[in-house]
Amino acid sequence: MKKRYIVLIILLILVVVVALLEYSQGTVSALAFDQMDYNYHSEVIIPPAAPNEGYLGGYYDINGTGRDFKMLLVLSGAEKSESPLDYTSDGLKVTGHIDTVKATPQTIYNLLLKNLKGAMFSTILSGNMNMTCAAWTGTSKFQNDGENFNGTFSIDGVVTDWEGNYTLTQNESRIMITADYFYWSKKTPENKKPVHSVYYI
Repeated sequence: MKKRYIVLIILLILVVVVALLEYSQGTVSALAFDQMDYNYHSEVIIPPAAPNEGYLGGYYDINGTGRDFKMLLVLSGAEKSESPLDYTSDGLKVTGHIDTVKATPQTIYNLLLKNLKGAMFSTILSGNMNMTCAAWTGTSKFQNDGENFNGTFSIDGVVTDWEGNYTLTQNESRIMITADYFYWSKKTPENKKPVHSVYYI
């Protein structure tokens, strides 16, 4: 009889420890997520920056296994109007890593409904990305607390540098990215120019 109580106490302690690790660090979520393969494809729409300009469109692909992922963003025809230092038809390439991931009850619910976008927005996570496009490179850090999905980025160009932050929000059937950043010429870094942009992916 005493052995049975000891086994029950040990099992109870193990359950409590696992629950605490999941609550504090998302250990179980991370182990489960590390086994997942995923890929996602969607269209991109970038509204015109000025009244006389047109929309830019294209697509992006995300694929990965667990916490490591890659993304390719291609804007059809943008290479015709952009400098080859800023954008080429090869598109924007991203290699990223999710440092922490923690599922919430809402994550599970959205996964059961096969709502991947909803699952992403309700999952607590943080990570980083390296970006390359044309002749520039960049880095970004992002985090989602389950309610707010924010990030920061910096871009090192040949002639111009950029630095700022962005917020991802669900907007009907698309994800809206709101970015506030500065850009400046390497020749005159003291002349930083502010920009506010909105993108839909």
